[in-house]
Amino acid sequence: MGKILIVNTGPTGQERYSSYPVDDGAGLDAPPAEWARAAAERLSEYAVKAVYTTPVPGAEEMAEVIAAGFGLKVDALPGLDVPQPLRWTGMYPADALVMDCSFAEAPAEVKIKLPFADSLGELRERAAAAIEGVAVKHKKEAVVIVSHRALTVVMILHMLHMDNRHYRQVAQDYGAVNLFEIRFGMPSALYINDTCHLHGLI
Repeated sequence: MGKILIVNTGPTGQERYSSYPVDDGAGLDAPPAEWARAAAERLSEYAVKAVYTTPVPGAEEMAEVIAAGFGLKVDALPGLDVPQPLRWTGMYPADALVMDCSFAEAPAEVKIKLPFADSLGELRERAAAAIEGVAVKHKKEAVVIVSHRALTVVMILHMLHMDNRHYRQVAQDYGAVNLFEIRFGMPSALYINDTCHLHGLI
C-alpha cells in the first residue's frame, strides 16, 4: 500500500502565504533547522522513495533536509511548481469567510491572498491533480509532500472527501505531519496534525 506523508512547513516563511494580509516587502527567513530536523527524524521510520515540495519560503528548505536523510533529491510538486506573483486577489465574502472567520463582515470587494491560484476552488483543483498524480506514480511507495498551511489543508480536505467549507476545521500546526495510506485505491487517514516529534520546539 502506498503512503502519502504531508508535512506542514515551519514557523517562518509560511506567513507570507497565509490567509492573513501581510506586507509583501517583509523579509521572511527560512524555518529554523531544528524544525526540519525534527520532521526528518519523525519520517525516518518510513521507506520514503520521493520528496516533493512547492516553491514556498520554508517548505523548500524543510524538504531538502528531509530528502537528504533518505539520500534523495527534492522534486517540484506537479502543477504547483510555479506560484502566482505575490499580489492581492479578489474573492467573494463567502469564500473569504471559509479561509478566515474574521471576514464575517467583509465587504464585496474583500481581498485575500492565495499562492498558486486566484481562488480556493482553483487551489483545490490543482492540489487534487497533484495528489492523484503522485499517488499513481508511487502506487506502493511512501512519499513526502512539504508545503504551506493553505495548500496542506486543501490537500487533506481532498483526501478526506470534505468540501472547502471545512477549511477552518482542519488544524495544521507548524511542522505537523499527516499520514494517509492508500487502501483499495482510496486514501485512509492514519493520523493528522501529528506534532509529537516537536517536543521542546512548541
